[in-house]
Amino acid sequence: MVARWGDLNRYLAFASLLVGIVTAALDRTFGGFAPVHWFLLAIFAFLIVICTEVVQLRLFFESRQEK
Repeated sequence: MVARWGDLNRYLAFASLLVGIVTAALDRTFGGFAPVHWFLLAIFAFLIVICTEVVQLRLFFESRQEK
């Protein structure tokens, strides 16, 4: 079960990375996407995860300084 939205983004990133590896190994396209498209989608999803974590850390440290 997904505990947070960040977990869902991580699962989507790893799934698209895995699909990219499989499509590259089989030299096929699934869903009309070449392997490079799956890798770009995975990179984009990982960037969303990183930005989400950085924002959460920033909010945590800002709330600590106010006390």
